[in-house]
Amino acid sequence: MTFSRTFPAVAMVAAGLLCAAVPALADDGLTRTELNRADVSGVDGLEVVVSRLEIAPGATVPPHSHPGDEHLIVLDGGSLSLPDGKVLEFKPGMAMMFPKGKVHGNLTNTGSAPIVVYTTHIVKKGQPLTIPAE
Repeated sequence: MTFSRTFPAVAMVAAGLLCAAVPALADDGLTRTELNRADVSGVDGLEVVVSRLEIAPGATVPPHSHPGDEHLIVLDGGSLSLPDGKVLEFKPGMAMMFPKGKVHGNLTNTGSAPIVVYTTHIVKKGQPLTIPAE
C-alpha cells in the first residue's frame, strides 16, 4: 500500500464529474456506486472509472486485485482490522494507491459507522474492476 498526500489530477477531475449512480454489491455490506466512466484522453482502449464505496459496520472487503491502477481517498474514516488482529485507521482525506495486480483487502470494518471512500480505477475498456484473489 502506498500512501500519498497528493491525489492524481485525473482522479480529482473525474470525481468532480458526478453522473448517474448505480449501486452494486450491497448484499455483503459493501456498496459500490459508479459515479463516472470516461475514456482516457489520448490513450486508446483505456478508461477511468470513479466510484463511491461504502463499507458497512462488520463488513469485510475480501482479498482482491484490479486489472489497472486503483487510487482512493477516504471520505468517512474508521477502523479496519486484519485477520491477525492488527487494526488500521482510515482517516478522512487519506489517499492510497494500489498498482495493477497488487492483492489487497481482507479488512473488516470494526467500527459502528460506515467507512466511505472514493475510488478511481484506470483500466482497459471491458475489463472487470475487481478480480477476486485466490
